[in-house]
Amino acid sequence: MLNNFTRLAWRRLTRNKAFSLINILGLSVGLSCCMLITLYIWHENSYDTYHPNIDRLYQVGTIDIAHGKETRFYGCPAPLAGLVRQTFPQVEATARICRLVGEDENLIQYSNPKGETRSFYEDNGMMADSGFFHLFHYDFTEGNASTAVSGPYSIVLSKDIADKLFSGQPAVGKTVHIVSQQNGDHDYTVTAVFRPMDKPSHINGRFFVSMYGGRIGDYIRRTNLSMAINYFFVTYIRLKPGADPTQIDKAFPAFVDTYEGEDLRQGGFGRRQFLLKVRDIHLHANMPYGDVTPGGSLTYLYILSSIAVFILLIACINFMNLATARSTRQSLEVGVRKTLGAGRITIVRQFLGESLLMAFLALGAAVLLAIGLFPAFQGLADRTIHIRPETVVLLGACFIALTILTGLIAGSYPALYLSSFQPVKVLKSRTSTSLAVRSLRKVLVVFQFSISIILIVAAIIIGKQMHYLRTTDMGFNKDQQLILSLRGDLRQKYTTVKKK
Repeated sequence: MLNNFTRLAWRRLTRNKAFSLINILGLSVGLSCCMLITLYIWHENSYDTYHPNIDRLYQVGTIDIAHGKETRFYGCPAPLAGLVRQTFPQVEATARICRLVGEDENLIQYSNPKGETRSFYEDNGMMADSGFFHLFHYDFTEGNASTAVSGPYSIVLSKDIADKLFSGQPAVGKTVHIVSQQNGDHDYTVTAVFRPMDKPSHINGRFFVSMYGGRIGDYIRRTNLSMAINYFFVTYIRLKPGADPTQIDKAFPAFVDTYEGEDLRQGGFGRRQFLLKVRDIHLHANMPYGDVTPGGSLTYLYILSSIAVFILLIACINFMNLATARSTRQSLEVGVRKTLGAGRITIVRQFLGESLLMAFLALGAAVLLAIGLFPAFQGLADRTIHIRPETVVLLGACFIALTILTGLIAGSYPALYLSSFQPVKVLKSRTSTSLAVRSLRKVLVVFQFSISIILIVAAIIIGKQMHYLRTTDMGFNKDQQLILSLRGDLRQKYTTVKKK
């Protein structure tokens, strides 16, 4: 029976090539859009999920209260991590990082035994304490988490930086010089090298220097350090198994009053601390000033999900309308088959089988289309989306299920409508499209065109806005402007450089 249905469905598809091509193309475009959008949504929801004990990792956030206004941000004072570990028995470990701020890039230099100096400007430099690599997972090619930040002037490099500096030679034990406006110019010893992960994280550091050296180290070691100032350290905690984070949240007001209360009252403002799951930072931080890296937007994901659903609905409606429009051609076949004893269930199965076959052909075309558009889509989304084998298996199963659902939805109405024909009227050529069928078809067409018009208008508006941003008169000739970062001696020679 199945083999017979398959042969009949294939014969009908090849007999009506134009109809089949339009339907398959429509479904494939809808499915490919869903694939690309799903990959983006999957990527946005997978931030930091690969870290061990991720359900016990939290970031300590801050809410400043001044003039009746609350400002939520991620910074904490330097002593907070140690005080939290001492105060709350639920806390198993803590870690701190901060960006090497003051410049967008840092100069890293290495002098080899031949006296040759290699210099590179590298971005995304961070400072970390000794607990950081115990809380967060990194794939080390040299060294390990225990020795990564083993001294006040130690540095951990990503493999691409190490390869540039040392030409693929072992890096651990070598000395590099870093010029930093924030932390000063110092020599650092390489203690570990890590391979960049192909999974997204809100921490995008490409090299980490010890927090205990330089100006920042001197600042941290001050005994009279106030808890009410310099909130530029990012603090993380790992709770003990079974610990309840709400207990810490409830105890934070008393904690703040004990260690910060007097300084805050003198400054005339208030402050609260809160816990935020590390896995929720990218989409749920809700901080106007961002986090370690700019976060994603949950609203955009909802909008993209709605667009994917609407595009797929348009493709399904297009299939339904085309199938019902050619019902008069198929009505005679239905009448003959019913006269020969075929039941309505059999005919419904036949048409649903034809719809499923077309949906799977569209799935194959959609996969090829999505693969071809994937590089352009990554550029449009400004994301590097890595697809791992386990992701392919899971999403593949989801898309197969979606294809089956799409085929059933798209073919259900034509199948039920065509199988309802009475053989006597069909064979006497007295069939006519009922008012209900015509009305439903009109409603579907109106809905299809309405959604299409909305999407097209939205795309045009966004395109015009982007064109305006690129071409609007800024009041100066941007092509004749040069931006220089003043690093090292350039800061003292600013006047001379300006005159030149």
